[in-house]
Amino acid sequence: MMSASPEPLATSPESGEQRAAISAADVQRVMIAPNPVIEDVRLSRLSEPFAVLPFARLPASQVITPSKPGNPELQRRYIKEKDLTELWAKITELQERVVNSVRADRTNTDAYQRDLLYARTLLLESDANFEEAYQVYYLVKADLEREVRVAADIRRYRLPLVIYHLVWLVVTVLAIGLDERFRALIPESVSIMKLAWPPILSGVFGALFNGMMAIHEHTTIRRDFDPMHITWYLLNPIIGGMLGLVVFILFVVSASTFTANLITRPESELQSSLVIWLLAFIVGWQQNIVIQLLNRFLKSLTPSQPVSRPSASQLTSAAEPPRQP
Repeated sequence: MMSASPEPLATSPESGEQRAAISAADVQRVMIAPNPVIEDVRLSRLSEPFAVLPFARLPASQVITPSKPGNPELQRRYIKEKDLTELWAKITELQERVVNSVRADRTNTDAYQRDLLYARTLLLESDANFEEAYQVYYLVKADLEREVRVAADIRRYRLPLVIYHLVWLVVTVLAIGLDERFRALIPESVSIMKLAWPPILSGVFGALFNGMMAIHEHTTIRRDFDPMHITWYLLNPIIGGMLGLVVFILFVVSASTFTANLITRPESELQSSLVIWLLAFIVGWQQNIVIQLLNRFLKSLTPSQPVSRPSASQLTSAAEPPRQP
């Protein structure tokens, strides 16, 4: 979800240069940025597999400010009227491209149009803002190129990834019938492990649920899909199954501390199987949280000393040769 809040304008009238900056920045009246409060309550934020937060695009007026008065002779030498005319035409052409690429959600379209209007305002204020206006032009052009590339990646990878997860879902459902064969493979010395097959499948189900949510989140809602994460989508069901097995083993180990010879007892001795399946599903769904907890646990066992940055005086004293008496 997006939130709109008025962007505060500078009001200190110290100099004419700052007044010029204010008049150019007046074009940008609204800042569009993700609302962290609203995002935090969404279910998809809890299951987000990637640690990268949504990119908050700042208006051009907050990134690029008008130039201070420079050397008039150099401006006349390097900034010709033809250059100003060509840049004006490029901005007009890019505005048409922005309009033609509008989607149902026109938030980005409005932001790009405001940035391009800001670039025009910079040119109208002074020839010295030529480079700044060019930066705004390339800023919007880069964002459009990114949207085109992301859209191409979505068209290429979304359907194969959805089919991949659906195939895993069908195979996992069919694998439920292999429970008896799995139990036959487990020796009687560890008969408790005969109950491990349903938790493994529950972990896979949770991972598939997480994977489908991630595909929807990054290809439909945020539209920031990156093929760099393809490996995660492919390994996600396998990791979910492994974590489901880890949950079962931890449950058995914790239960064996209170029940003697639990591992060699018949599998009917282990109670609350449905609870284990539910925990395995949650772990397969929330893999990133589980991995973070495991990392914290390992760090607590082997605490690492923070590396302190030496001060400049320490480096200088270490580099000085010993003085002769």
